[in-house]
Amino acid sequence: AVTAKQRISCNQVLYHLKERAIEHAVQPFCVKQTMAVVAYSPFGSGRFPASTSNPGKGLSAIAHQHSASPRQIALAFLIRHPSVFAIPQTSQIAHVRENALAADIVLSDDAVKQIEQVFPIGRRRKGIPTL
Repeated sequence: AVTAKQRISCNQVLYHLKERAIEHAVQPFCVKQTMAVVAYSPFGSGRFPASTSNPGKGLSAIAHQHSASPRQIALAFLIRHPSVFAIPQTSQIAHVRENALAADIVLSDDAVKQIEQVFPIGRRRKGIPTL
């Protein structure tokens, strides 16, 4: 017989640098249940940090260190946990390639801390946001 645990393989949630609420409870729960987390809208639905903003400058500096783009660094940050997958949307083949290459980027602990400082997790709240 198939159990409920075996039938639920992933949980799809809003997850991007400016919206990290799932890290409080949802992501840890999914890890305990051996359930993947699928991050939708990993670039923030058109609200990706501008390169001239402080967060954008921080991402650009880390991207430069990795010969990558800021979007690749954002994806690498989100998928740094083995249980997290991202589903970025694009119709441009160059962006598909760029997104795929983000999986090869390994961020140092220092880079992760820098990103966490610029994009703090925020307070725990009831429920998680959606689009």
